[in-house]
Amino acid sequence: MAGGLERVYGTEEDKVNCSFYIKIGACRYENKCQRIHSIPPISQTILFKHMYQNSPMEVAIASGNAVSQAGIEEALEKFENFYEDVFLKLAEFGEIEDLIVCENIGDHLVGNVYVKYTSELFAESCFNALQNLSYENRPLQMEYSPVLDFSSAKCKQYIDGTCQRGGACNYLHLKKISTKFKKSLFNQMYEEHPEYREKKEKEVSEKSPKKNKKKEKKSKKKKSSSRESSRRNSIERQKMINDWNETGIQNVSQAQKMMYGNNMPAPVYTPKVSMKTSPELLQLQLQLAALKEQLAAIKMS
Repeated sequence: MAGGLERVYGTEEDKVNCSFYIKIGACRYENKCQRIHSIPPISQTILFKHMYQNSPMEVAIASGNAVSQAGIEEALEKFENFYEDVFLKLAEFGEIEDLIVCENIGDHLVGNVYVKYTSELFAESCFNALQNLSYENRPLQMEYSPVLDFSSAKCKQYIDGTCQRGGACNYLHLKKISTKFKKSLFNQMYEEHPEYREKKEKEVSEKSPKKNKKKEKKSKKKKSSSRESSRRNSIERQKMINDWNETGIQNVSQAQKMMYGNNMPAPVYTPKVSMKTSPELLQLQLQLAALKEQLAAIKMS
C-alpha cells in the first residue's frame, strides 16, 4: 500500500496532492485548487512570489508580439540589473546553486523568482533574514518551495521554440540570461565569500582525493572579464535577441494557424524600427503596411 502511494505521489494519478504545485511550485487554481498544496517546512529552494515587475515591453516579448531590437535591448538591460542586484544580495546568506526568474505572465507565475541554495541551512538563513522586508517598496512574499529540480519544471516546448501557449503556459518559461554574465556573478560570489568555495573543494577532495591533487598542481585560472563586458559585448547576447525575435514570429504564426486553419489571412507586413530609422522612412513603411492590409482584406472578401 505504502509503495503504491509513493509511486503515484506528485503524478497525475495522485488524487490528493496537486502534481502541478509539487512540480512547478505554483498552481493556476491557487487556493481554489481541489488538491493539496503542501508547502514544505524547509527546503533548499525559496520562492519569491511576483518579485520581478515586468515592463510593458517585457510583457509584449513574453506574449510573442513583434518588438524592436531597441526595445529588446532595453528589456535585457532592466532584467540584468535586477538579476545582478538580487543574486549578490541573496549570496550573502549562502552559496547559491541557481537563481531563475519566470517570463510567464499568468497570475500565478508572473514575476516569480526562485533561488536554490546548496543546503537547507543557507536557505533557512535567507528566509529568516528577509522576513517582513521589502524590495522596491513592495513587501517580499516568500515561501519554501517543493521544487528541487528545475529541469522538470521548465517547459520543454519553450526550450525548443515550439510552445504555442506563450506567456500563458503553466510550465516555467525562464527569462534568458547570458551564460557568461551569470558565470561572472558566481565568480564574484566565490570571491566575496571564499568560504563557499573552500567548503565545495573540501567536499570534492573527500570524494575524489586523486583528482584534487592534480588540480592543486595546475596554475590558477585568470580572472574572468568584468560583468559589464559580459553583458554588453557578448555574441551570446545578440543571439538571445535574435532568438526572441524568431520565437515571437513563430508564436504569432502558430496562433494564426490555430485561429484560421486553412483560411489563414495573408501575413501583415510589420516595419522594423531601429535607432537609425528616420521619421520620413518610418512613415512610408507604415503607409505601405496599411496598403498591404487593405489588399489582404480585399482578397479575403
